[in-house]
Amino acid sequence: MSDHIAPIVFDDAEGKCRLCFGPLEKKFSQVILQKYDVKYYQCDRCGSLQTERPYWLDEAYSNKNLSSLDTGAAQRNMHNMAAVYAIAKLFGAKNAMDVGGGDGLLCRLLRDYEINCYVNDKYASPAYAQGFTVPDYTTPDIVLGFEVMEHFASPASDMEMLFKYQSNIILLSTELYTNQLEDWWYLVPDSGQHVFFYSKQSLQVLAEKYNYVVLNSGGFILFIRNDASVFKKTLAKCLLKTRICRILKVLMGLLPAHGVAKDHALQIERLKNNPR
Repeated sequence: MSDHIAPIVFDDAEGKCRLCFGPLEKKFSQVILQKYDVKYYQCDRCGSLQTERPYWLDEAYSNKNLSSLDTGAAQRNMHNMAAVYAIAKLFGAKNAMDVGGGDGLLCRLLRDYEINCYVNDKYASPAYAQGFTVPDYTTPDIVLGFEVMEHFASPASDMEMLFKYQSNIILLSTELYTNQLEDWWYLVPDSGQHVFFYSKQSLQVLAEKYNYVVLNSGGFILFIRNDASVFKKTLAKCLLKTRICRILKVLMGLLPAHGVAKDHALQIERLKNNPR
């Protein structure tokens, strides 16, 4: 399982939003995992949608690194690779940490193109990024968290996984809640893994809490420090647009992946120094 699977420890008061502790209003109910009748609530303060306390998470993640319903995982990694590469080059970020990176595919793709990425995941085995879980830097320049936030059972505390590094750039993705109803596809009740859904207002709550500016573009959420120039903020929003990322993905296929050979040599050297 990936790092977005937080321990089921709740730090919110009963009946309060698990992000901002505001009052909740029931919106609708859904059947989770085809057997649990679960209530969904909207926060009157930050506008987020959330399930009742997700007592079913252990079952939802049992023996799974990836939900069988997540058929878009591979394509999403390719798309995210292009976005990360563009943002990293724009802001001069060399060292990256992929939080909740699952099997490590994104980490491997970024390393192929010489972004010094490591994956942090408590519950999954990073098959594609073996040997790249303990970083060779103190603080990452950029933190990544794609399709992670909506899995947080207690986002008020779980967000520390992403913000604890105090990096200059944090690039995330999730589908935003804009008053959708019970037929919203992103609820994915049959998987039971999506338990918190963020509004734009809630992202601003996070930005203010951790002293960032937040930008939304192309399905991405970018937290950057206040001292970033207006030019870079504007260009970042442009680079993250869906069509631009699609073009960048194609162009990256034309670039030589020098990181493949470099990491192969590194792994050979590690084996020599630490024989089994």
